[in-house]
Parts: sequence; structure tokens; C-alpha cells
Amino acid sequence: MSNLGGDAVILACHFVFDTLLLVLIELGAFSWFTKLPIFQPAFIAANADLKLDPDVVAEEQRVRLNKSDVIRVSDFRKAYQTATGNPFRSNSFLAVERISFGLDYGECFALLGVNGAGKSTTFKSLTADTTPTSGEITVAGHNIETDFEQARKLIGYCPQKDAIFPLMTVEEHIWYYARIKGIPEHLLENIVERSIVDLNLSDHRVKPAGTLSGGNKRKLSVAMATLGNPPIILLDEPSAGMDPEARRFMWTVVERISQRDKKSAVILTTHSMEEAEALSTKMGIMVRGGVFKCYGSSQHIKNKFGTGYECEIKIRKPTYAEIATISETIGFT
Repeated sequence: MSNLGGDAVILACHFVFDTLLLVLIELGAFSWFTKLPIFQPAFIAANADLKLDPDVVAEEQRVRLNKSDVIRVSDFRKAYQTATGNPFRSNSFLAVERISFGLDYGECFALLGVNGAGKSTTFKSLTADTTPTSGEITVAGHNIETDFEQARKLIGYCPQKDAIFPLMTVEEHIWYYARIKGIPEHLLENIVERSIVDLNLSDHRVKPAGTLSGGNKRKLSVAMATLGNPPIILLDEPSAGMDPEARRFMWTVVERISQRDKKSAVILTTHSMEEAEALSTKMGIMVRGGVFKCYGSSQHIKNKFGTGYECEIKIRKPTYAEIATISETIGFT
């Protein structure tokens, strides 16, 4: 104690203090502090001259009147505070301006847009990672600002950056998140095994997650998000880094969960129109400034905004005899 006693006492005190502080933060005891004016972005008036597409306006009005959608985003706006060098003065940057959409079970909504359009900000608000500046977001009737403790129990979330532990195996990850989600003990083994098989991870089940390729890490993240078929599934660029075969396989899994079983509502962000067409029942395309440029089904958007023609070419696979003949003709053996 004469040599290391002081250090041991301080470590023990730190443990007690930091644990207490973490509990208080999780309970929201200090939320009032972040609501002080110094931490709030300056007010930005709504753009009254914002010219929105008629389909976007129609969805906006529908969401205002219909409060039964399982996922409901109404007049959502988000402004961020930007530093100016003066601690008592800040500027504001409007990331998302007045977007509205709603989903029911069995629907899949694709959120498309360039980098910086506001897709990730929308997802952060859906998961209560950030607070909307104005507007209302509800999940299964629970307001994410006041009742997120109940809403989060219904959400499966695949973040843009893989939330994995490098030293844990694929199978350990699935078991770990299955227990966190509170899946009953007698169902655990079957659900874990089905999740591994569904995402084609059987060959990697005992590999540490940190050694997986980027595509397999994404598949693991999707497996954890869809574990137990949660009612609300949020997928932030789920196919990033996947090869075409793995991407198609993942699409089949998500499409089955959302549209065939009709037990979940799915929102995904993507840069790929092909992916949005394959999975979504409706989509919204965001542009810089955080507004919807268009809204509707993929076919409706293509009919309304598409130009040019689409040409499909199908080539018959040659027989072995034809390949041999061609090889002899051009001098190959």
C-alpha cells in the first residue's frame, strides 16, 4: 500500500465515479445542459419559396393527416451549429429541410442521394442519435424524442460503419446480439443458425470478424440488424463493398423480410438506383440542401423523369462444340 496504495484508491474511485456518471448520462440527467442557447444552432426560418414536386407535396400532406404509419417522418428539419471562433456566437447549417414520408409493414423505402444530401442525418434522427430541429418522427407510435426507450426495442439497425468487435467470431457476434435483443432462450439456437445461413456466412462462422473482407463485414452487420425479424429495419448503405453475387443474395434476404413476410418496414440508404429498384416499394431522391427532389415508386419516377431508352441484350451461351470450332478457326488449342 505504501508504494501503489494511492494509485489503487484513485482507480477504484474513478470506477465508481465514471460508472455513476455513465448511468446519469444514459438517464438523460444532463440533457438540459445541451439545450442551453449557447449549444443551439441559430434559428433558420423555413423556406417559404421552396418549390417541391407535386408528389413530394402529396406525401407531405398525407403524412400530416395519417398518423397510423409504423414509421412516420413529418416536416423534419435539422440544422447544425458551426464554429465561428467565437464561443458565444455560432452559425447554422441546414442539413435537412422539410422532408416527410411514412411507411407501413411490408413496405421498403429507399433513400437515395449524393454525399452530403442529408441521408445520414435523417438516419441519425431515426435512431435518436441526433435531435430534430423541428418536425416529428414516430416509430410504431412512439415519439423518438420523448419515448425512444420503447421505440428502440423495435428497431434493427445496420450503421454505415460496421459495429463489430474484431476479436469475436461471426457466430459469437450473432449470439451476443441475439441475447441483447432478448430473444427467448429456447429459440436462440435456431434463430442464430438461420441468420448465419440466410446471409451465407456458414464458411466464416468461426473466423474473427476483424479478419473478414469488407463485403462479409457488411453481411454480418445486416445479419445482426435483421436478427429476429424486427418490425423496423434501418439499413445504411448495406451493400457497400459487396461483390455482385453477395449483393444479390442480400437483396433476396431483405426483400423476403420486408415484402414477402410483410412483418417489417424497411428503410435503406443507397447510391445505387439498381438496388433501390430491386428492394423498394417507394423511394425518395434527396438533393443538396436536404430536400426531396422526387418521391414515388421506381417506375413512377422513371416514367416522370427518365429520358432515353433502355436496351436489354440477351446472349445465348455457346455450346462446347461451338467454342472448339471458334478456337480452331482463330488458331487456339
